[in-house]
Amino acid sequence: MQTVTINQAVQDEIAKVSEVAQYLWQREWAERNGGNISVDITDIFGDLPPDLSAFPHKKLSMIGGDAFPSAAAGHLFFVKGTGERIRELRDPEAAGCILRIDDSAQGYHLLWGGRNNPDFAPTSEFISHVEIIISQQQAGRDSRCVVHTHPIELIALSHHPDFAQNDDAYTMACWQMLPEVRAFVPRGIGIVPYCMPGSQTMAQGTRDKLLMHDIAIWEKHGAVATGKDALTAFDFVDVANKGAKLYLMCLASGFIPQGVSPEDMQALKETFNL
Repeated sequence: MQTVTINQAVQDEIAKVSEVAQYLWQREWAERNGGNISVDITDIFGDLPPDLSAFPHKKLSMIGGDAFPSAAAGHLFFVKGTGERIRELRDPEAAGCILRIDDSAQGYHLLWGGRNNPDFAPTSEFISHVEIIISQQQAGRDSRCVVHTHPIELIALSHHPDFAQNDDAYTMACWQMLPEVRAFVPRGIGIVPYCMPGSQTMAQGTRDKLLMHDIAIWEKHGAVATGKDALTAFDFVDVANKGAKLYLMCLASGFIPQGVSPEDMQALKETFNL
């Protein structure tokens, strides 16, 4: 399979993905092939090959939808492959690939990686990742990366009947446990009610929640965050999970946590201009 040479800027972004992938694995947030990472590298990729027809072209479909958003035409992404384990992104050329969404936004050309296998395919959740990134960019944000993972305590909290489908209550449970959660997850957490993984319903729900919140929780499934790179997106989930972990530790110890007071929460908001 023909391949391209990637520049240093692209290599640097892929290195961040590889670094975050190891964090997710070490935290037990990415069992088997669970979790995915995609990053938009359009602006840093450089010149395209003169003849894209020399590269494998495939259509991509998902449950409930069969095309990328039209605004994604021509965008280039590095993305984890379907069925690949997060930990295997230590070798990103094997477990991931660079692809270019075609000019009709109906498919993609595989340009790099994927074990040099023309049948290599991105994660089944890739269309949803693209929809999220495009909506963030259209909203004027600098988000280029989507991280989806399975953080243990955030998932556990989404099973709690008091929080499972209540954005405000879920957010407050995490915010109140540590000032840093209020400071570094300032837009809070939105809940996407349980639905079929990889579906259009999940994609649209996640896209909409992330326009209002820093993190979207897939009820009883996982978390999604965006950022300018993989490290930034990871930080949102990492900080929020600390809040959920502390809250659940208090419950496990037999008491409902007192939490940071509403007055102190307001002081944090004013001090940090949140």
